[in-house]
Amino acid sequence: MSWQMQLQVTLQRPEDDAEAGRMSRAWFAGVFEAMGGRLRDALLAAGPLSAYNLRGRNMEEPFGQPGEVWATVQTKVRGTRGPRAKTDPFSEEAWDAFLGRLASPLLQSASLRAATLDYDGFPQAFPVLDIVAEVNEAAPEWMFLSVRFSPDWLDDPRYQKSTLAFARSFADDWNPAYGEISYDRGSRRTAFENVFHGDSPETAVTSREVLRGYGWLTLCPQEIGDRLGGLEALRNSGVFAEAEALTRGGYWLLATEDYRDFGQDVAERMFPVLAPALRPGDAFPDIASNPPFYVSRRNAAELQG
Repeated sequence: MSWQMQLQVTLQRPEDDAEAGRMSRAWFAGVFEAMGGRLRDALLAAGPLSAYNLRGRNMEEPFGQPGEVWATVQTKVRGTRGPRAKTDPFSEEAWDAFLGRLASPLLQSASLRAATLDYDGFPQAFPVLDIVAEVNEAAPEWMFLSVRFSPDWLDDPRYQKSTLAFARSFADDWNPAYGEISYDRGSRRTAFENVFHGDSPETAVTSREVLRGYGWLTLCPQEIGDRLGGLEALRNSGVFAEAEALTRGGYWLLATEDYRDFGQDVAERMFPVLAPALRPGDAFPDIASNPPFYVSRRNAAELQG
């Protein structure tokens, strides 16, 4: 299995719908610009994709030629008879219309999904780009923002720089309750929640009280960072390449300057600093087929109370 990376952010939806729309547009437009890589370049170069692939294509007919890119934009809103989805093939016109729908108070989810066409011409090959915004159905005042992308892209220092620059700008503007860059299993769970028990609809609601985890990049909320000793203590711990205060509250914690230097040894050094704020409990049995989540398997209770 080819595992993907994720940048995920948990935050509270602004009460004002226009402000919520501005936040969601900043997420989608910013991610697409900074992290879209060659898939974005291919989509913009291809021009409007054909609606035929959504609304006329025979199921056995390929979407296009192998190696090309297929993408859709979709919004789902609450309706009287259940969710209503609007899905369009990617075009600059569809993209602009999609961004304009993000302020709807009825919005449940929105996504840009792009994939490479495989040797049969179907969108099932890597790399993929999956940008998502979802309302937490268990607590609609909370939202999950995420982007899934190829781990190989982080081998490029320019891509690392672009990704981090966007993440910093977004975090400075919107005061997330949590965020990280880590391997993904498609569950909205953090790396820590994939190693230890954690149901993301529930952990999101308490993410300003209990740290949801940590990764190469960790966006730590103000409330938790202060309990850990604040900026001076985080910097003086010596385990972060960067420990900085975010503009509207919270802490930017970057484990290593280069992602390629991040690994289990670094995670083990981070654990004692962050453990007082983590959820205690025992790790699940290790599964060889899992990606390297890079979190300590020690019970945080060892360093609590």
